[in-house]
Parts: sequence; structure tokens; C-alpha cells
Amino acid sequence: MTIPPDIWLSTATPPRRQGAPGLFLDRDGVLVKEVNYLKNKEDVALERGAAEIIAWGRAKGLGLVCVTNQSGIARGLISWAEFEAVEAEIARRLREKEAALDLTLACPFHPDFTEGYGAAQDRWRKPGPAMIEHAGALMGLDLGASWLVGDKAADIEAAKRAGLKGAVIVATGYGAEEYEAAMAQEGGGFTVLTAATLDEARALLEAAF
Repeated sequence: MTIPPDIWLSTATPPRRQGAPGLFLDRDGVLVKEVNYLKNKEDVALERGAAEIIAWGRAKGLGLVCVTNQSGIARGLISWAEFEAVEAEIARRLREKEAALDLTLACPFHPDFTEGYGAAQDRWRKPGPAMIEHAGALMGLDLGASWLVGDKAADIEAAKRAGLKGAVIVATGYGAEEYEAAMAQEGGGFTVLTAATLDEARALLEAAF
């Protein structure tokens, strides 16, 4: 898969977890508390249960991937330097709780703010599946056995389009407003579960994996 140069990866060489399932997580409203266009590292606050679900995934041998739309970059509201400082702070906060992601992918595209936006860019911006697909290829993950946790219907649709087994829509972030649209994605062998918190999502995933 050809990756556009503007797609950000935390590392070009994430660990290979050949044949293992992946746990994909959205960032804003899931890993960290929702802040409208998070640009300052001082505003980073982990969502309750975020470190714990990642540590649980590590113990299970899952590939741990964050996939995040960052249209604030296309809108000119956030610079790449600010974004990277936020990412470094998230990683630091997770390390403090003995948790770590394998890989983060960020898509800066937005149809109204990215010049020349078309089908190629649309596949990378959730609900497009390309960030999930690319992470799966890089790490050798079994996408058909993988799950995603998100707070928007677009997250859940991206998981379905990428061929994941299922997804959990959490009420953190925008989740409570997106339940109905997210649940509409269920079907065709794709499961959608609902959880009030990340701790509840973890309990559901313990039964699912």
C-alpha cells in the first residue's frame, strides 16, 4: 500500500506481531480526554482506563495501535510540531502507568481544507480503512480477529471497512451522541458493542478475544 507523505507514523518500524490480533484505539475522546483541537501538551489528560486497557492488551500479546484523524492540521489550527509535542506527552503519561502503544497513525486530511482532496485521501481519513489496513500490514496483524475502540461512528465504520471482527463504541468523548449511528454499522459478521467507560470496554474485550 502506498502511503501519502502527509500521513504521520510514530515509527516506521513498529514491532511485528505476525498473526496476532490488533487492538485499535481512537485518540481524542478515547485515549485522552476530548479537547477541541488538542494543540498544547499541557492540556493532555489520559481518559480513565486508557493506560489499563493498553496494558491489558500488551499482556494478551495484541498489536496496540492508535488511529486518529487530525483535521486541525489541515485547518491550520495545529502545527505538526504541536501535534508531535502532544504525542510525546501522551506517550510519557502512558509510560508513567507502565503502558505503551506499538504504533500511532495520524491523518491530517479534511475534504474542505486539504488541497486536491480526493479518493486517495478519503481512504486514509476515517471512516476510510487505510490507516487500519496499513498498520495491519506493517505489523503482520490478523485484522479479521482484531477490534477497535472509538467514540465516533466514523471510527466504527473504519473498523468494519477494514475487515475487523468488531468494535466498541464508548460513551467518552462524543460517544454518547454517536451510539445510534455506530450501532447501525453492526451486521455482516461485524459486531458493535457499547460501553460507558474504557474499563467497561476492557471487560467486554476480555470476553471477545
